[in-house]
Amino acid sequence: MHGLANLPERQEAYAQLDVALSGARATGQRLVVALIQIDRFYGVNEVKGIDAGNQVLDRIGAKLRQGEGTVFVTLISGDTFLMAREIGYSQAECAGAVEEMKYAAHYPVEIDGAELHLTASIGTCLFPQNGRTSERLLGHAETALLKSREQGGNRITFYSEEETDQMNRWLEVGAALRPALYLRQFHLSYQPIFRTETGRLRGFEALLRWNQPELGTIWPGEFIPIAEQNGLIVPIGEWALREACRMLAGMQEYGSKELVISVNISHVQLMDGSFCSMVAHVLEEVGIEPSSLELEVKEDVILHFTDKTLAVLSQLRTLGVRITLDNFGEGYSSLANLKQLPVNNVKISKSFIRQIDTESVERHIVEAMIGLLHKLEIEVIAGGVEYEEQYKLLREWNCDFVQGFLLGSPMQPDLLDMSINRKSTQTA
Repeated sequence: MHGLANLPERQEAYAQLDVALSGARATGQRLVVALIQIDRFYGVNEVKGIDAGNQVLDRIGAKLRQGEGTVFVTLISGDTFLMAREIGYSQAECAGAVEEMKYAAHYPVEIDGAELHLTASIGTCLFPQNGRTSERLLGHAETALLKSREQGGNRITFYSEEETDQMNRWLEVGAALRPALYLRQFHLSYQPIFRTETGRLRGFEALLRWNQPELGTIWPGEFIPIAEQNGLIVPIGEWALREACRMLAGMQEYGSKELVISVNISHVQLMDGSFCSMVAHVLEEVGIEPSSLELEVKEDVILHFTDKTLAVLSQLRTLGVRITLDNFGEGYSSLANLKQLPVNNVKISKSFIRQIDTESVERHIVEAMIGLLHKLEIEVIAGGVEYEEQYKLLREWNCDFVQGFLLGSPMQPDLLDMSINRKSTQTA
């Protein structure tokens, strides 16, 4: 054998894994350790010959090595690779890393003019959750691999059943997500936002919803991280923006010129080079003013903050689009961070708002926060307003805008006119 097929086998693999674990302990890094067995690989050797089989192993190994964060890949038997890869602490990063391993092992390999489509059984475990030594981790990975093979192969199994269930759900939702836009499975609901002082309608927040025929309703908190991981958030986000702007244009056509539509965007979209031009094109296409569009970025954009994202936000502000920082107060940013961001509004996290009608620390924090944000000439939106007492306090503190179930639930476009007229009368 040559290339990867000539790498040392099991004892050397233990040594390589020991080195990887030592590095991870020193840096506090989390690792996924995986055994990747090519299903029915004996058939390649039998039909194509040993040399062809070695070429297949080399190419699969090279593909596995290309994954970001890969620490090492080694062949420990005639059809099984051992791999260690650095991962973050979110389920999305872990699932994305293991999914990449699966696709690398499944990548078509061309040998002697014929394209081979192989599958793999994968057993994985996590450092340090499932073990801190190479022996224990390899033992757990082998247990997981055995479960994959017992279930017919061509699947990923974690040592933990809970983690396996989470991974299977991730893969299931990810597979369903790919054709969802083409199959028109998404729709938008619109939650009204009101001016606190007068109770008059200020606009709407567009909320993305997905009803999948087999899986049912899948909430954004589950599918958005998957869409961000696989890049689908860019076309899905563009669809949502265009759809929301069209809805607003239809309302403005009948006299509601002052209304604003708010659309959530991801940090991944901000990193897309064509995002600003896409926004400008959509505004021109549907015929609404840039000031009628408000783009909401989650507070965790601070974690992904770069000169590029700052430049994109600044370009959008220059275009006339309004920028809102969502979920403010959840821990990623502070008032000092706002000096760096070209934002018009801040939406205070619901976790603070839901406590303000009791004698609580949150009550004092929200009151102080509103005053400080106004000093920075930033308007304040309070989300999650559910009780009359909360609304009265926010009006007393001069909060600019409010939204929540007290004032209006998310609704379909055909119900907007009737419901909004009723709510405006009640809150005015």
